[in-house]
Amino acid sequence: MSFTGVFGLVLVAIMAIALIGPRKLPSGLEQLALLLTNLRMSSAELPPLTMEQARRSWQSNGSIFYAVIQIMYGAEEHLLEMRRRIFVVLGVLVFGAIIAGIFSNRLLTILTLPAHGIQLVVLHPTDMIWVFFEVILGAAAVVSLPVILYEVLMFIRPALESPQELSVFRAIALLGMPLVAVFFILGLIFAYFIMLPFGLQYLASFGSDLAKANWNVRSYFSFVLQVLLWIGAAFETPLVMALLSRLGLVTPKAMFRQWRYAIVGIALVAAMITPTVDPVNMAIVMGPLLALYFLGVGMAKLVYQPRREIVPQK
Repeated sequence: MSFTGVFGLVLVAIMAIALIGPRKLPSGLEQLALLLTNLRMSSAELPPLTMEQARRSWQSNGSIFYAVIQIMYGAEEHLLEMRRRIFVVLGVLVFGAIIAGIFSNRLLTILTLPAHGIQLVVLHPTDMIWVFFEVILGAAAVVSLPVILYEVLMFIRPALESPQELSVFRAIALLGMPLVAVFFILGLIFAYFIMLPFGLQYLASFGSDLAKANWNVRSYFSFVLQVLLWIGAAFETPLVMALLSRLGLVTPKAMFRQWRYAIVGIALVAAMITPTVDPVNMAIVMGPLLALYFLGVGMAKLVYQPRREIVPQK
C-alpha cells in the first residue's frame, strides 16, 4: 500500500471519531453490522434480526466486534476528550497542508534531487495530482508531529497515578518530545543525503545495458516518501529502548547481552527498508542502525530505574 493509502486509512478513522462523535459512532457501527448481518440472513432466506436479537447473538458468539462496541459505550467520556484533541490535530494538519501546498513545487524539486537527473514520466492523467497530495500530506504530517505527540501525552496524562508513572511522563514530556523530533529529523537527513542517492543510482544503473531508466513519477515519489518515513521511524530506536529501561521492563545489561540477536534483527530491518538488496546499500543502512542500538543501550543505562514490586498488604 502506498504512503497515501496508509495515511488515508488513518485519516478516515480519525475523521470518523471526530465528525460522527463518540455518542453516535458505536450505534452507527452497530446499525451497519446489523445491516450486513440481515443481508446475509436474507440471502439464506432467513428472517431478519432486530438490534436486540443481533446483540444477543454477538454476545453469545463471543464476537470481538461486540466487545469493542461495549468498550466504546463505556469509554464515551474518554472518546469525547479524544475527539477534542483530534480536532486540534486536524486543525494543525490542515494548517501544515496549506503551508506545504504553498511550497509544493519547491518540495517536489527537492525530492527529485536524489535521483540525479533520472527522467520521471507521467503514465496516467491523475499521477501528478496524487503526487501533490502525497507530498503535501507527508510534509503536513512531519510538521504536525510535535503537536500530535503533545496531544497524545495530554490524553494519557489523567490515567497516570503512581510516582514512577508520573516521573516517566515528566521525562517524556520535557526531554522525550524534543528528542523524538531531533532523531526523526536525523533519520530524514540520513535517508535523503546518503541512503536515497546510493540506492536510486544503483537501481538506475542495474540493467542499464538493456534499458534506460525512466520512472513513473507517482511510483518514484511514493517510494521516496516511504523510505524517508521508515528511516525516520527507525532512528527512534534509542528512545524506545530508553523508555523501556525507564519503565523497568528491560535492563541495559540484558539489552547489551542480546547484541548478536540485535545484529540479526537489524539486518532483517535493513533488508526490508533498503531500496536495494546489495551488500553495499545494506551496510550503509546497518551501520547507523547498529550505532543507534548501542546508543540506545547507553541511554537506557542513564535512565534505568528498577521496576518496583508491589507488595500486597496483609
